[in-house]
Amino acid sequence: MGKRDRNAVRTAYVTLRDLPGTRVMFWVVDECPYCGERHFHPAGNLRTADPSEKLGEQPAMCDPTRTYDLLLPPRPKKKTGKPERRKERRAGKLDDWDDEKW
Repeated sequence: MGKRDRNAVRTAYVTLRDLPGTRVMFWVVDECPYCGERHFHPAGNLRTADPSEKLGEQPAMCDPTRTYDLLLPPRPKKKTGKPERRKERRAGKLDDWDDEKW
């Protein structure tokens, strides 16, 4: 395996939060890939700004010479197998009423 490039842009997953009592929104990096701390990046006004414009490559708050890529966390995969479970339940209901089991 090759060595990891230390100058490469790292990914930081963010959540959007607003400041209570104001109209200011922030992108919150819960765990910085460089220092492990929590950072806040302003996302704009609650009514007029589009917060997704602030996503992308941003300077890190702990070290402005380094940058990270602000991204939304990946969505969880949908569970599969609902039709199979439904068939099993229906088959189980039919088996319960057999005369042989009484």
